[in-house]
Amino acid sequence: MTTREEKEEVAFRLAQSHFAVEPGILKIFRLLNEEARENEPGEPVKLLEVNDDTIPVGIRPVYFRPHSASGIVFPSAIVEITPEEFAQLGCGDNAHRLPPGWRIGYPIERSTSPQGAAR
Repeated sequence: MTTREEKEEVAFRLAQSHFAVEPGILKIFRLLNEEARENEPGEPVKLLEVNDDTIPVGIRPVYFRPHSASGIVFPSAIVEITPEEFAQLGCGDNAHRLPPGWRIGYPIERSTSPQGAAR
């Protein structure tokens, strides 16, 4: 498995575990950096979580170390925003802009399978 495939798997697992414990999460997107950086093992797996139960504070990535015991073998960064902030993303206000080089990638759907988080 390539680093990219491993990161995709970790992103899916992280998203499913967050969906399971945060009922206010409406959507989760994979955040991506430039292609060359994404393939580096030290580049965090990044998620953008649109959460109805969070407070508006702008784009504030929260970084985590790898947690191998949970299968999270890469560092991660989570950005949690309100639906209103999501609607304003990229609209000129610096508080609503992603860090340089980051872009919104694909959505990660909530798994309906009981094994979804254990994929």
